[in-house]
Amino acid sequence: MIRLLLSLTLATASIALACDGSPPGDPSPSASDRWARRFLPFDPGWIPEHEVPSRPQVEPAMVIWEVSQHDPALAATPQQRAAASELADRCLSVAERRGWFEFQRGLDDGYQLMVGDRRHYVNEAFLFDDAVLDCERPEFLMYYGTPRGKLLAGVMFYAATADARGPQIGGPLTLWHYHVWFRAKCMRDGLLILRDAQKGCRNGEPSHRSPEMLHVWFLDHPDGRFATTMWLDRAQLDAAIEARAAEDLF
Repeated sequence: MIRLLLSLTLATASIALACDGSPPGDPSPSASDRWARRFLPFDPGWIPEHEVPSRPQVEPAMVIWEVSQHDPALAATPQQRAAASELADRCLSVAERRGWFEFQRGLDDGYQLMVGDRRHYVNEAFLFDDAVLDCERPEFLMYYGTPRGKLLAGVMFYAATADARGPQIGGPLTLWHYHVWFRAKCMRDGLLILRDAQKGCRNGEPSHRSPEMLHVWFLDHPDGRFATTMWLDRAQLDAAIEARAAEDLF
């Protein structure tokens, strides 16, 4: 009888393991989690992503989270640095060839100012395609207003869907980020902001979270070619204007 009970117990455990689909020694979901840190307001400490609050914060009205699948304590490998540099150089080359440094050319190619923004110009056709990190089809162009007109500062990529993870081809150099809003936005397919949800959401769905996004800067950004921050002071913009003018791109 004891042997029969022991056999049944072992069989039950084997069936449960098979149904679970996780062989012994596999990491738990939390062990395979990404890292995250609050970029706005800035907190330098990285935490497992599953510890990011699941509910939108009350204050401030917007928080930005950076995410990474790589240990923040580790530096980028030579291969990752090369991949990051190749991406930035390729996107710059495409922008030059397509003429996007001329603001009107960007508009002619289907880029329009995003709702509630001053610098992000979105191409809806590119936003809703399946391409990811395609320099020929960046979802956004980033233009800054200057005394000499609109300056193309870089491009911004979106992940393919509202809940997709952005691919870090440059390792820890290419940090993706996303926004969490206290007041929901009305969004189409979780990608395109239509308006504040408080004003009605007839043509979309309310969401408190943006998709993941990645900046690629063409000017000499003080925080690097993939910096999350959009803030640039006048001296930085003036230097970028002079650099672009010297290359006949502005």
